[in-house]
Amino acid sequence: MKYSLAKKYRLAYEQGFIPIFAADDYPTDILLEGCITAGFTTIEYTLRRKDAKKVIPTLRERFPDTVLLSGSTLDSDKVIDRMKLKFPQLMTIGELNAYGVDGFVSMVGYSAATIKRYCETHLVMVTASTVTEALAQTDAGAHFIKLAGNDLTFVKSCRAAATFDFCPVFVTGGMTLERIPDGVEAGAVLIGSGCEVVLKGIQPNDVTSEIVRDKMLLYKEAVLSARAKKFPRLAGIECLSDTEWFSRLPHYHPFSFNGCE
Repeated sequence: MKYSLAKKYRLAYEQGFIPIFAADDYPTDILLEGCITAGFTTIEYTLRRKDAKKVIPTLRERFPDTVLLSGSTLDSDKVIDRMKLKFPQLMTIGELNAYGVDGFVSMVGYSAATIKRYCETHLVMVTASTVTEALAQTDAGAHFIKLAGNDLTFVKSCRAAATFDFCPVFVTGGMTLERIPDGVEAGAVLIGSGCEVVLKGIQPNDVTSEIVRDKMLLYKEAVLSARAKKFPRLAGIECLSDTEWFSRLPHYHPFSFNGCE
């Protein structure tokens, strides 16, 4: 299904927790089945996963109603072409776009030109290393600023009073069930965790789609529960019209309150 950008944004936001398919030994199809049967509307499939070159081109056809984010992306075709010799699963943003992905996630910043090129059709979720950089990426059109969960001090800086709520924070990296409340309290509105974090202690040969489903739902509930406490205005927003829905968000967003179909 071809969603509008506002619809993609809303689906990802209402889910709250984003499962991240990173480099692990868990069977891809079991992970995918578990996420889909859990009712997840949004997943992030990273280029760190060795089967990305094979799997990503098939995801749009297999899961037409799912918002597909491609993670661990770089916006330098020159670098990617060279590094494909070592990491053959790498793809350029242009290649990923041709496969129908709905958004791009990175651990580094993008150029303003790249953000502006894709931000009107795709979700753009890029990393910043300073508050100034976070503002510049947001100003260029990034929908979320991805920040590392290992040091929530920086997250708090991006959400400090003097930043006037500009920064829409997506926190990833080591976000276990125990750490999710701290991440949300620091200011994150989206949390992402790798499948290896969610399934820690479960051997790849023992995992089933039912286990994946149940574990993912625990993480989703943890994020939504913590977010409702931190940002009470977000409670129950899934029932609202687009106009009121966007007006409830506790940070900058690029959508007008009218015409967000």
